[in-house]
Amino acid sequence: MEKLIHLFIPRQSNNHKAKILHSSSLIVIASFFVVFQALINFLPRFGPNILGYASQISPDEVTRLTNQKRAEAGLSALTYNQTLAGAAYTKGRDMIDRDYWAHTAPDGTQPWKFFTDFGYRYKYAGENLARDFSSAQATVDAWMNSPTHRDNILNSKYKEIGIGVTEGDLAGIDTTIVVQFFGATYQDKVSEPVAQVQQVKTPVPTLAPTIVPVTTNLPQVQAEITSPQPNQQVLISPFNTTRFASIAVVLLLLFVFVLDAFLVSRRRIIRVAGRTFAHVAFLGMILTVILILRSGKIL
Repeated sequence: MEKLIHLFIPRQSNNHKAKILHSSSLIVIASFFVVFQALINFLPRFGPNILGYASQISPDEVTRLTNQKRAEAGLSALTYNQTLAGAAYTKGRDMIDRDYWAHTAPDGTQPWKFFTDFGYRYKYAGENLARDFSSAQATVDAWMNSPTHRDNILNSKYKEIGIGVTEGDLAGIDTTIVVQFFGATYQDKVSEPVAQVQQVKTPVPTLAPTIVPVTTNLPQVQAEITSPQPNQQVLISPFNTTRFASIAVVLLLLFVFVLDAFLVSRRRIIRVAGRTFAHVAFLGMILTVILILRSGKIL
């Protein structure tokens, strides 16, 4: 109890300033977070499931949130296409299996190959990628905050969507990847500007319609692969752990700072010099930077 009072309450033993607000204490806290962050980045390399991103990302929820953003922009909803979902999941597995994080594979394979491999004859196609997010909401929000990803979500040419969520070891770290495929086939009615043509009044004879069969050499592969729900058995979620620890420390310091200011004012303690607020603000900046570095990535 004596040590707690010394740590949090201003009195003579701590020079009438809570010990936790001293420069030396703030430096120790900042150093602890730097070491903690280094351990989070280093430990997963020893093996799977030591640390990982315990996510609850549902393809249905990603689709719902995407359509919600489109509705807010006055656009029609995208139809969930199981073929696109299979292609998206396969793209995610390809990144995990071949250990790369990019739209284009190391051998030059483009994302559109996954469309055609599943027999999806696209007229328009697009891809959004995300990794290491803890929820569907955070994933979609990150895409919407990026101009290029936002353009994909709000593109009126797309009519269908497929979501693939997969988890595995990427660059030595247990990772959750979300692949968002957009598409429109040649059968879809896509809204495009049409040039106005002056009508010709020459009478045209009525002809019976002629049906011409169309064949294609593209493989019609049945999409048997679906996007399973991630079921990660991990001890710690790195991003959530860093976030909760950062928020807890900042709230604790703010509470002590307010308590310290109140007691100093109440007891009419005169300090020769004090930069408590500047020190707390500096530590808050460090924690914010660490938190940003631990957030998910989009591509």
